[in-house]
Amino acid sequence: MNGARVEDEVCPICKLDTYMNPSMRFLINTECYHKMCESCVDRIYSQGPAPCPYPNCGKTLRKNRFKRQVFSDVAVEREVDVRKRVAKVFNRRREEFASLKNYNDYLEEVETAIFNLVNKVDVEATEARLEAYEAANAQAIAANASLQTKEAEIAEHMRNLDEERRRQQRTIALEESLTEQKLKREVERKVIKELANAKEGEAENVVRKAVAAAQKTMQLKKSSARRSGRDSPTVSFEDAALLMVNSKLATPDTRDDLPYDPLKREEYTNDLYTVRDHYYDPFLDNIETSPQAKAAGFGVDNVYEQVLFEAFMGLGCFIENEKGRHKGVVAT
Repeated sequence: MNGARVEDEVCPICKLDTYMNPSMRFLINTECYHKMCESCVDRIYSQGPAPCPYPNCGKTLRKNRFKRQVFSDVAVEREVDVRKRVAKVFNRRREEFASLKNYNDYLEEVETAIFNLVNKVDVEATEARLEAYEAANAQAIAANASLQTKEAEIAEHMRNLDEERRRQQRTIALEESLTEQKLKREVERKVIKELANAKEGEAENVVRKAVAAAQKTMQLKKSSARRSGRDSPTVSFEDAALLMVNSKLATPDTRDDLPYDPLKREEYTNDLYTVRDHYYDPFLDNIETSPQAKAAGFGVDNVYEQVLFEAFMGLGCFIENEKGRHKGVVAT
């Protein structure tokens, strides 16, 4: 196996390998599918057509017919090219046939032509049949090709719309998260301030009033959003009083000299997972019961949320499209 692997990494013409030249690229020509490195192609075919340097091949090759090898198996590469070529000629659709049997007979004819060309069986007769069919059905072939192009454009447009919708959802989620975090911090400051001046036994009432005030504030913001034509989803503040003092919202850095970050440190609401009240983790259980951890304001619920957030973050983020919108940021 190692010998075969090494052979695949060596150019059969100049005998250089990818160990000595890691950037080496192998190219093949659709005339004979013989592999050689890019340097050999430039050296042999830059002045014009020339014979294939493989022994006993003899086919004349042109530089513009070389392409990068996609599949490691040349036989698979050749079959894919043959299928693409035949599909451009035999491109009739199911709705053009009166019955399913006629359509299946047509597909069988297509597969027979592909088999003959791939396995070099009756190549001349198959090529002649392809040319005759293309000449006799040129108008229908062009119409179906145009229809396929339009369908591909529609599919691409739908994909772009879906990506744009997801991007807008991420933007809205970020805005909602920022609003929620801001209100939580306000609740936290208010609770701490009022608890400092509260009498014994009034802690529960202080927390309840603070949460009610936060909910009222959110309702006012929702009403304002409706008047502006944009409704914001309800954000729960039931756990607002439980927000720890050490919970901070990172402010995104917008400097252009930073490495590219497709998420831009955004914080999202999600519908991908639900945080349970407790997970089995002896280490966290021991810390949670520690007096030192309690004094520092440690809460395992923050750990659960952070771990799940990091596990699910980035789903639905199309990095290449995001890079296109931030060309000034250094990509990594």
